[in-house]
This record gives sequence, structure tokens and C-alpha cells, in this order.
Amino acid sequence: MSLFHKPIQKITLTDIEALMGDFPVREDQHIDYKRDMIRPESLCEAVSSFANSQGGDLLIGIEEEAGIPVHLVGVECEDIDKEKLRLLEIFRSRIEPRIVNVEIEFIAIEGSNYVILIRTRRSWLRPHRVKHNSKFYARQSNGKYELDVQQLKQMFLGASEFAEKYASFHEERVSHHNEKFEGKSLVLLHFVPVSAFENSNVVELSGIFNQIRTLPISTSNDNRRINFIGVYSESNDKSCKFQLFRNGVIEHATNRIIYDNEISSAKLYEELKKTFAYSLQNYRSLEIKEPIYAMLSFYGVEGLTAKDIDSFYANHDVVPYESDKMIFPEIFIEDIDAVNIPDIIRPIMDALWNAYGFSKYSHELN
Repeated sequence: MSLFHKPIQKITLTDIEALMGDFPVREDQHIDYKRDMIRPESLCEAVSSFANSQGGDLLIGIEEEAGIPVHLVGVECEDIDKEKLRLLEIFRSRIEPRIVNVEIEFIAIEGSNYVILIRTRRSWLRPHRVKHNSKFYARQSNGKYELDVQQLKQMFLGASEFAEKYASFHEERVSHHNEKFEGKSLVLLHFVPVSAFENSNVVELSGIFNQIRTLPISTSNDNRRINFIGVYSESNDKSCKFQLFRNGVIEHATNRIIYDNEISSAKLYEELKKTFAYSLQNYRSLEIKEPIYAMLSFYGVEGLTAKDIDSFYANHDVVPYESDKMIFPEIFIEDIDAVNIPDIIRPIMDALWNAYGFSKYSHELN
């Protein structure tokens, strides 16, 4: 069995040696062996081929014959941190779009001799192109290969299929909540992993019930339970709802943020800041490390006013919003471990103020 199922930080020399045991693990779609450190161009071809396929491990320091590992050779390295940074910089600068989910681990053999394990997860920003030759690679059981025009087309079409599937999902959820809230204004916030509509059962419910935070937006009540579609929670008065779907989508719905067809942009910002923070933490707990889309929308808001905009610009007549719905710019979170929440929320706050005739949100975000 390959090592791809095991967290990279937990892989030991014993695991590496087992690849060459009585039942050696042959090179396949998920594993590739190299005896020596290879040149940057070849590194990028290997890593991008995994990213454009189903992910895999590149093991440097293992000699192979006809795809079968035969000798543990190792690679000399005096400064692990420096070498790791060098490799990451190669991938960052020579592959586009940038591959986020690359992990590197040095497994000690003896002294300064190591096996270097470079793990690449399937990328949801694919296809990735190697800059030095402008080619796209993928990987199958007998190694990497160059993608042809038809295969590239299928990868590019994946993005539009995601948009179509989310639109259908979103429409169904709006209908569901409008019925529950009986005509009151609806604030709907979705966090959507890019793989959500390819897999129906990403989340294993039995193991995560007490590990995630299920507090709905705009409430301090958390009444969680497992339901047919995932994990659900609601406020005591049922005006704020949380749903974690089995495919990894997180949903927040409420009619509290908008009162009497009036909204405070400052309150909205504070609620979003808290909700973004613990939603992204939920994905870390779930070990969902792929990019995430965040989508916010308001419904039933024709005539909506923003009271803090009125007070901020006392001499400016703020015209009530003229449409029944307000669909905010989607937020793309490429790496949940490297995100500044006020920065990613800013386009939402700017868009709200745009609706009332101003170029941007005029308060500090912190």
C-alpha cells in the first residue's frame, strides 16, 4: 500500500522501508520514485502531474527498477529548512497557477542522509502549466503524460460545472429558507469547498460532531444535532440556522441581521468576521485543505436602508435599495491557513456601500 493515505508528518523510516518489503509498492498513479534529486524542470513536471490528477507522493532517495523500489539511497542535506524553501520556491515560481497544497517532509535515514517526500494533493485550480515548456501534465498508473487538447478542455469545463451546480443548490436553499422564514428578509451565507459537488460524502459525521463549531451566525445559541444531510444547529427562536452538509458545504441563514428593512453595516461586518473565523477553523478540523468559496446574499430586501451610512453621511440622502435581492461578490479563499479575514471581507462591505452610492466602505476593518 502507498503512503498517500497517511498524514505526511506521521510517516517514519519504517514506513519508507516497508515500500521495499516482501510486497514492494510499485510506481503508480499516486507514487513516483527518484534515486537522486532531479532538476527543477523535472520536479515541476512531476508535481504538476500529481496536482492535475488525483494527487500523489514523489519520493527522492529511493532507487527503482522497472517501477519497483529496490534500494534506499537517500539524499544528503545539511540544512533541511533551506532546502525545503528552495523546493517550495521552485514550485511557486515555475508552475502556474500556483499550486497551494504541496507538503514536503524529510525522513531521516542516518546523519544528514534523508528521503525527501514531496506530497501534492489533487488541485482544484487545475490545470496547472509548467512554465519552462508551457506544457500540462497528468499522471496515470504507468507514469506522467502530457495532456491533449480534449483532456485540457474537460479540466477547464470543470469550473463552469461547479458554477452551475452551485447555482442549482443555492436556488433550492433560498426556497427552503424563504418557506421557513415566512417572507421575512433572509441573509444566506455559504462556504463551499471546490470539490463539494464532486463528492457527496466528504464529511464523516460520527467523528466530527463534537470537533466543529456549529454556532449559527448572529446568535449565541447552539442547539446542534445530526440530521439526514449532515450536522444542524439553530437558535432558540429558530431565526438563525447552521447546516454542515455531508459534502463539506457550510450554510448560515438568519433573519436577524436585517430589522424592519434596515441593516447596520458595522453589525454585519462583526458577524461576518466571527463567522468566517470559525468556519475556516471548522475546515481545518475537518482536514479539508482545498480552496473555499464564500458566497453571501440577501433576499426580501426591496426598500432596505443602512442606518450607519445615514449617520456617517448626514448631508447625503441615502436612497433605499430598489431590488428584492442583493448578491454579493463571491470570495475565493485559496489557502485557509494564509488568510486575513478583514481583507477578504472588504469586497462584501464595499459592495454594500456601493448599493447606496458610495465607492467603498468608509470604516476601518480590524
